Amino acid sequence: MKRTYLIIISFLSVTTIAMVVGIVVRSQQDPNIYADAIAATKSTVSTLKEPIYRYGINMSEFVVIDQKVEPNELIADILLKHNVAFQTAQLVINGSRNVFNCRKMKAGDKYTVLGENTDTGFVAKKIVYEENKLNYVVFNLDDSLYIYRGQNKVKRKRQEVAGVINGSLYETFDEMGVPSGLAMRLADVFSCTIDFYRIQKGDKFKIIYDQDFVDDKPIGVGEISAAVFNSSGKDYYAFYYEKEKSHEGEYFDEQGNSMRKQFLKAPLKFFQITSKYSLNRFHPVAMEWRAHLGTDYAAAYGTPILATADGVIEEAQFGVYNGNYVKIRHNGQYKTQYLHMSKIGQGMHPGRHVKQGEVIGYVGSTGLATGPHVCYRFWKDGAQVDPFKQKLQFSEPLAKKYKAEFLAQSAPFKTSIDQIAYGTKPVLPADEKLQALHAYYESTAYMAKLK
Repeated sequence: MKRTYLIIISFLSVTTIAMVVGIVVRSQQDPNIYADAIAATKSTVSTLKEPIYRYGINMSEFVVIDQKVEPNELIADILLKHNVAFQTAQLVINGSRNVFNCRKMKAGDKYTVLGENTDTGFVAKKIVYEENKLNYVVFNLDDSLYIYRGQNKVKRKRQEVAGVINGSLYETFDEMGVPSGLAMRLADVFSCTIDFYRIQKGDKFKIIYDQDFVDDKPIGVGEISAAVFNSSGKDYYAFYYEKEKSHEGEYFDEQGNSMRKQFLKAPLKFFQITSKYSLNRFHPVAMEWRAHLGTDYAAAYGTPILATADGVIEEAQFGVYNGNYVKIRHNGQYKTQYLHMSKIGQGMHPGRHVKQGEVIGYVGSTGLATGPHVCYRFWKDGAQVDPFKQKLQFSEPLAKKYKAEFLAQSAPFKTSIDQIAYGTKPVLPADEKLQALHAYYESTAYMAKLK
């Protein structure tokens, strides 16, 4: 691990002195501040007997206190609460400025104090503050004072999950302990094939994907390698493949056809159709019968609106009836329009090239509208038509020079995913040594040693 050390030799600022002195006065008024803190966290204090590493440090060499930043708690509070000397606290606060802005510490963030028990009480050796699940800052208080940043080691694990939908996709994932982010990725993969608003009870899915862990705790979902979604009894396969390793990959079915159709099924990921294309519909605002040459998709305010295909923006402006809207030319034959946006997406202007699935605006009710929705309009050869009645084709299949490699790569995944049993849940890494240590820390014998 590369460490950037800062030897603290700077002078104290007036502000820092005032802050630290204020904390000292408070600690003198409440002499039990440190004792109370330790008593409140006895169940988390541990003298490790086995070499366990966190933050690149052998934790077995220290007494470990895991805590969280309290509301309105400053770095000075934390240092003095854990018996860091007044002069040392002053130097740490000043010396950290070029490495980490201590004012960015937030209530609820985790930090770990490493130290030892002595005849005169607990002595802190290091304090490790977690900026997030990946990054941390170490304040070294032992011998020489220095501060450095570090990053946790990320482990990637191949996961498998398969389930039967009983309610919504999200509810099913939640019941199975599957990260919600995976549901969004699955919806993206099948966005041109499956209408996820209309999925039915009994529809099924199987997914092979990567999941990242830090200290055996999941921190995020990686790429989906293979997936199959069974809707109304029909299996739809998707396999990830990179034509060229220097470019982002795409998803293809088992024959090598792209999972991306010429147009997405809808301009929203999750929605409710409240009004379809009609030549004679009663308008709820104008209170008269008139043609409705679009499809209304209702969703919450601020829901991202997606370009349903690659194209060039022709219009991005406000209209009295259309509200905020964007119109896209896809080729010489097709155009689409998206009405009543709460706001148009940043950077969306005439002449801008957009990609299929790119956010072009957000759901609203501007113009002639009664509630939050997007009115999606579709042109073919200059005339507005019903997109649901158009025969839109898949994108071009893989070229012959890639086909053989794709089939060779996807075949083992298809075999594996077909063998996954429904009800399979992701497996979290189990560290038996840590489990044994945690059990020991909670035991009566260990708690007796802390008293």
